[in-house]
Amino acid sequence: MSDTEELMQLVTRERQYRVRHEDAKLAAQYWPDAAVETSWQRGGVQSFVAHAPAEMDTGLPIITRVCGPVVHQRSATRAYIEVPTISNYWERLHGKEVVLTEYMRLLDRAEKRDGIWKLAGMLSIYESDSLAPAIPGTALTIDPEALKGLRHPYRFLAYTRLEAGGQISQDLLGIDQPDALAAAYQEAEAWAKAGA
Repeated sequence: MSDTEELMQLVTRERQYRVRHEDAKLAAQYWPDAAVETSWQRGGVQSFVAHAPAEMDTGLPIITRVCGPVVHQRSATRAYIEVPTISNYWERLHGKEVVLTEYMRLLDRAEKRDGIWKLAGMLSIYESDSLAPAIPGTALTIDPEALKGLRHPYRFLAYTRLEAGGQISQDLLGIDQPDALAAAYQEAEAWAKAGA
């Protein structure tokens, strides 16, 4: 298997194990010193595996579809991979079952150590989201005033998180911040080029 094929399999497996709650297999896709930044946590991989944000009910399904990953291998031992994803989260909001659809791009960093590729980092980039009742015909009313101040790339994610009693930063990386987005890619590029 080529490095590109191996890296594409690595990022796809990581997403599968995450939504299936296969924590040991998920952890095995990362180096122990990996850093993970999502909407609900920023830190080491240990704080990511087997944890979830406030609005998540692990009894309800999560379905993620990974679009074709784009591999940017810049050295023999380092690459960054763009992974477009579409995730559907079944949640409870105002006593009703809803589906949050989240369009994201993951910016994964992969490093080859002792001949093995694993993830050294993951950064979530928010593109857009939507919210709908899980059961057609169910009324779901949200006061537009409650969405004011929430950034467009993840406003419904933020809304459901806050309604569940959780917290969310309004400084997450999103496509509405082109300068910050360009800087993140430049940093990933420099990191990948610095490999052996």
